[in-house]
Amino acid sequence: MRFLVAALIGFSFALPLPVKAQTERLPLKSRSERRVEELNRDMQQERRIQSLEQDFRLKNGQIRQDIERQRIFSSPPITSPYRCSPGAVRC
Repeated sequence: MRFLVAALIGFSFALPLPVKAQTERLPLKSRSERRVEELNRDMQQERRIQSLEQDFRLKNGQIRQDIERQRIFSSPPITSPYRCSPGAVRC
């Protein structure tokens, strides 16, 4: 047990001492650096908006094509001379 305690004490001296934590604050960003970051954020947001608008236009066009395709290829209603039309008062 004594050997273990002595070994731990010896190793604690052999290991480097912890470095004093950096207490200095980083220098503030210059006005131009803040402006560049702001412009970059604005450009990224603009790209995201353009991408969403493009997705919207694409899906809107697909929906319009589906509706048009259904309208063109749907079979007309079968009318029989022996049936009353919907909403008719009498036949």
